Amino acid sequence: MKKPIPVTFESKGANIHAIFYQASGVEPLPTAILCHGFPGNNTDVLGLGERLMTEGFSALSFNYRGTWGSEGLHTTANSVEDVVAAIHYVKSTVAVREFNVDPSRITIIGYSFGGGMALLGSLNDPAARRVVYIAGGNLSEVGRMMQQSDEFRRAVLKMVDQCISESGFRGSKAEELFAEVFTDMDKYDLVKHAEALSYKDVLIIGGWRDQESTVEHHILPLFRALQRHGAKQVQIEIFDADHSFVNVRSQLADRIVSWLKRG
Repeated sequence: MKKPIPVTFESKGANIHAIFYQASGVEPLPTAILCHGFPGNNTDVLGLGERLMTEGFSALSFNYRGTWGSEGLHTTANSVEDVVAAIHYVKSTVAVREFNVDPSRITIIGYSFGGGMALLGSLNDPAARRVVYIAGGNLSEVGRMMQQSDEFRRAVLKMVDQCISESGFRGSKAEELFAEVFTDMDKYDLVKHAEALSYKDVLIIGGWRDQESTVEHHILPLFRALQRHGAKQVQIEIFDADHSFVNVRSQLADRIVSWLKRG
């Protein structure tokens, strides 16, 4: 198996740490952009980079600004911009030449926090017409739940601050991160963007046992909203798994690969 290649690209002047999983092939290759959850890591996302590479799909796994070696500051708005920068990078002359990328076949795959970032980022570039939303989080829904329960709010803020501290991220504390969301709830509400997203090819994946991105709050509302807006290319798969999908990683990858190959 080929080894992944460290690469760097810019997002608003900051150098972004990334890894490119280059598949073998003579013809230009379809490429997936992998968006980490929170706090994520500095390598692969759910093992998908390596799996996709063996199936003939290249993949770029990157780290948002202020996280895992990427320059700049970690904020919610910056993270969306970083997804857009990743799209621009894989479409660039450099990536097309060096990694044999087919810029007309780009998919964004996001896990957890990255699921929301993937969908929001895709709205900024029509080239990103295919998106996989894995146990994604609707930040505005989290915000509403925080406003309804002080106990839930305290638990979320404590968890986020702990992740930031332990991972050494550069950026806002939890209160400031969610202040972005509270300031403009519609901007980060995936359901509010369902009409624009209904024109895309979307695969939604959830876990029945997931207590973080629950099916009730983060998966079904998005699916139903896309249906209401007449989405013709949306599919949904719910696994018997918790947020980690640790017991179904192989099946999860199988589902994504089969979905990618049909398009």
